[in-house]
Amino acid sequence: MRRLLVAAAIVAIPAAAQAETVDQVAARYGLAGEILVAKGAAAPSSTAYGTLVPGGTRRHRPGQRWRLASISKQVTAALLLRDLPGMPAALEAPLAGGSDAADGMRMPTLRQLLTHHTGLANPDATAVSLDGVPGFYQRPAPDMAYCRSKAASPGAEFAYNNCDYLIAAQALGPRPRWPRGMAMAKPGERLVPGFVGGKPEPRYELASFGAAGGLTGTARDVLHFDRALLTGAFLTPAALAALWQPEGGRSYQALGQWVFPGTLNGCAAPKRIVQRDGEIGGVQTRNFIFPEDDMVVIVFTNRSADDFAMGEVWQGRGFAYDLLSAAACG
Repeated sequence: MRRLLVAAAIVAIPAAAQAETVDQVAARYGLAGEILVAKGAAAPSSTAYGTLVPGGTRRHRPGQRWRLASISKQVTAALLLRDLPGMPAALEAPLAGGSDAADGMRMPTLRQLLTHHTGLANPDATAVSLDGVPGFYQRPAPDMAYCRSKAASPGAEFAYNNCDYLIAAQALGPRPRWPRGMAMAKPGERLVPGFVGGKPEPRYELASFGAAGGLTGTARDVLHFDRALLTGAFLTPAALAALWQPEGGRSYQALGQWVFPGTLNGCAAPKRIVQRDGEIGGVQTRNFIFPEDDMVVIVFTNRSADDFAMGEVWQGRGFAYDLLSAAACG
């Protein structure tokens, strides 16, 4: 999900005759990966499902270290609100030195960077390899010169772009204080392998994604970050409100995540859901936070979107809808 639109109706679905459990949903859809569900400060439930390799015998196990993909953006946005002075008001100021390809060029604000309204050069547009991977993602580190190679157009139409977060993260300095347990991928690091079309994914250099997608960690590391947000240990109330405030209009996009009212099967009323998606090659990640329920649902799979369809809550059907219905309404 790169943008949620109000135009996509969120329709109430009649409650099922008998609610499914999280395990039943995972089994019915054939998930290969891991699900963590946590409510408040209680011990989380973390369960692994399926085989590591399609058709293989070695099974996934809880606690594996995964590429976090674009959950990295959610973390980066929170760090900027935590560590930069003058937040959240500073979101509206041009980011000094952020993308200065030429003297005197207009600079995007931090908010424009975090909501992809900048018009910067896009790594997805770089020449692809024989296996279809853009050249940007085959380097041992983010190519910041490329990100600065095109003058910004502050306020441009939404265009999903990893350079936005790579530029924004430079304000954190060379050694950001990532949340406990999380670390930036090292050159050549692989972690849980991904699969596309049932075959090993093309080679990506995870380190090239940097603050836009290069963080690594376990499901419990993501939970620790989520709990720090929910308990106020990570951000002030004003900063958290800014982080989770949708930009409005026809978009539920907030800063590094989407925040929307989700109608789920078995729940009496819509629930506010904070959602962050990620996908690199054959690995998909999802981080769902239910602020009013003090609940977190985290999903990892090492099958691509072509192999395993996560679906969207607003569709009123599919894996994510059924999973969250089981976790939040069962």
